[in-house]
Amino acid sequence: MAITRHPFDGTEHLTRVLELVRQMPESCRHVVDWPWRMSSPAIHAGNDAVFWENEEGMMVGLAAWQYYWAVLDFFIRPGPQQSEVEKDLFAWADQRFRERDVERGQPLPYWAEFQEEDRERQQLVNSHGFRIDEYDCYVYLEHALENLPPVPTLPEGFMLRTLRGVDEVAAYADLHSAAFESNSMTPEWRARTLRMPTYRPELDLVIEAPDGSLAGFCVGWLESARQLAQIEPIGVHPRFQQLGLSRVMLLEILHRFRQHGARKAIVETNLDRSPARHAYAAAGFQQTHIIHSIGKWVNPRVGA
Repeated sequence: MAITRHPFDGTEHLTRVLELVRQMPESCRHVVDWPWRMSSPAIHAGNDAVFWENEEGMMVGLAAWQYYWAVLDFFIRPGPQQSEVEKDLFAWADQRFRERDVERGQPLPYWAEFQEEDRERQQLVNSHGFRIDEYDCYVYLEHALENLPPVPTLPEGFMLRTLRGVDEVAAYADLHSAAFESNSMTPEWRARTLRMPTYRPELDLVIEAPDGSLAGFCVGWLESARQLAQIEPIGVHPRFQQLGLSRVMLLEILHRFRQHGARKAIVETNLDRSPARHAYAAAGFQQTHIIHSIGKWVNPRVGA
């Protein structure tokens, strides 16, 4: 049965992506927070994401070059067409990486990620040339959503609420940029997340400061079929750090996850973000996996 490759348009295909991702094992990364990543500006420029379907119109694969994370995200439906999808997926990725090298004017390595225990995914990316500079990049933390402590009281004048939809995406983008010292977030990106099939407004939290500005944010994603939830992302404006705002948002979102039927919550953070790891541990998260990143060069003039 033949497969065909198509550009991902970011709107029409979302429910089909959801159905595909639900077929993936939990060890596959981004089975919960995929809407956040598939909303990124690079994807919606039209060149950095494609999908594969079989003759019956079933989506059997999806790949996205994630410019903002410098990594290849991919999902391949298990089954008889798996090897065919794998071959074409990595051929597409190599070609897109070569184009990126030309656009940038210099070659760079590209990256794929896998959980340390996921030998099958590791062997897959190794077989397609991802073999250089392997390193530990993220920790994967889990919370059983049991015996949750009460949500602390906010400092006087601060208010916890939900994001006010598209009317507040510009303010959110400014806050996100300040919290992460990055200019990647845009109002358009944030607005797209609101249209994702698994988006729940009641899991999109912000803290409003006494002056009316946004002081913190915490976005929750829920995969009801797995009874699994994920926090992505969470942050506090530098002006309002050390006030306990992160703990308030963390515990509030965990309570909401449980109220919506989740049995487990996950979060990922960089290995070198010790303050974040301590905050998650204090809220009851436990480390369960290490995420490895491994690279390759596609420019033949550059070797590993």
